[in-house]
Amino acid sequence: MNEPRYFVLVFGDPEQNGDTVESGQYAAGDNYPPFTVEAGDLLLLYCTEGYSAYSKQVPGIGVAIRANPQLIEYRWIPFAQSIPRTSIANTFAPDDQEKMRQLRFNVRRAFEISRQSFVQTVANRPLAGS
Repeated sequence: MNEPRYFVLVFGDPEQNGDTVESGQYAAGDNYPPFTVEAGDLLLLYCTEGYSAYSKQVPGIGVAIRANPQLIEYRWIPFAQSIPRTSIANTFAPDDQEKMRQLRFNVRRAFEISRQSFVQTVANRPLAGS
């Protein structure tokens, strides 16, 4: 089995974009590049300011179950407490921090991050119900 890759999926306002973070699916938006996520990849699920329930937070992670260039299906695993964007700035590697800074230009996309950024962000974060 291949080593997983690590991604951030960016969720905008679900009333405008359709998918909720809890839904377990993430569809490509118009004019966005195809996804390169594969089954087994790990996903940090980030909600933009427009997502009122989790504004500028990571409420959980996902494990990709199925993926194609237009749709990612994942197992939703919520944290006991969401991770605020300010905490991500302290745990992401510099290259990944720059990708997060570019989010103001795109509210619907997936981008790869390093294993280090992913692990440092989720380390010691209890999952809901644990």
